[in-house]
Amino acid sequence: QTERLLKMTLEERRKEYLGDYVALKTIPTWMEDLKSKSESDGQNAKEELQGKKSLSEKVSLYRGDITLLEVDAIVNAANSSLLGGGGVDGCIHRAAGPCLVAECRNLSGCETGQAKITCGYDLPAKYVIHTVGPIARGHLTDTHKENLASCYKSSLKLAKENNIRSIAFPCISTGIYGFPNEPAAVIALNTIKEWLRTNHNEVDRIIFCVFLEVDYKIFKKKMGEFFPLDDANEEGTELSEERGGDGAVDNQNTDESKTQSQEA
Repeated sequence: QTERLLKMTLEERRKEYLGDYVALKTIPTWMEDLKSKSESDGQNAKEELQGKKSLSEKVSLYRGDITLLEVDAIVNAANSSLLGGGGVDGCIHRAAGPCLVAECRNLSGCETGQAKITCGYDLPAKYVIHTVGPIARGHLTDTHKENLASCYKSSLKLAKENNIRSIAFPCISTGIYGFPNEPAAVIALNTIKEWLRTNHNEVDRIIFCVFLEVDYKIFKKKMGEFFPLDDANEEGTELSEERGGDGAVDNQNTDESKTQSQEA
């Protein structure tokens, strides 16, 4: 089953979807979001950035259900058993079906800050990358911060090794694991920006997928600081062209009941 699913084309996989999906091409890049914010500002930005490439082309902010995203991989904020749990972990396991937990049983768990990869099974996403965030209730230490950054680094390493061109991250460790929302967002944005500076040709899109209003507001503010329109790659290498996703425009599910049940 796993081998068959991973060999299928996107069109073949779509025939087996059990529900709705959100195609990658329907999710604007952060650059597109910034340009569309104001008609006049957008025109000025377009003229100013003509012929230039920016890291803001590589990232997106999306509020909704991560299990609906038709991307190469979604990241699961898992516990160390990898056998499912609450929040986004439970939602991903339910949406992927029983084959996911069956494969996870063979992985012998996962350590904090590390990541492991499985097939996505009944999900629109081809793969699930499971990473275990730090439990940070109480005093936030440097070890907590390093472990959270390692979650993103380990996940991106697996993505690169498996030729994953589009990947969506949920908020890791910010729910019952107790990591403060804003510091967690800063670590996520900083770690991914640093990775993109030297690996921009390895990926088409990295999506920050949030569910709660508080996280959406934090990421919207902070993304403007980490990914401004004029933020070209510091090494001066041109960024690769967006490959974009295939498929028709589909409904985006932002149901608040799912929002709260998915927050990990």
